[in-house]
Amino acid sequence: MTTVSDAINAYSALSKAVSGEGMSITGSQKDFAPTQSVGNDFASVLEKTAKDSVATMRKAEVESAAGIAGKADIREVVQAVTNAELTLQTVVNVRDKVISAYNDIIHLPV
Repeated sequence: MTTVSDAINAYSALSKAVSGEGMSITGSQKDFAPTQSVGNDFASVLEKTAKDSVATMRKAEVESAAGIAGKADIREVVQAVTNAELTLQTVVNVRDKVISAYNDIIHLPV
């Protein structure tokens, strides 16, 4: 079961992954202005997030194997597996939203 702290950790990880993206506060007027930086487009953010997701899953596999071999602390194994589970749930939810948006676009009248 996903807890509030898991959600906070996931949000924190996502915000770190996309830091420097989108809008930033500029000047004394606190206006929002888009920031332009090379290599920080949607595709590269998506690619980095996918790589981070795979790395989280691999870490969980390594920790699980170490736990089975008796070489890892049970708390580290549980934490790695929980992070992998949360990552998988997030990826599935994002996939479902993308498919839903695609279907909505396909069904728009031309």
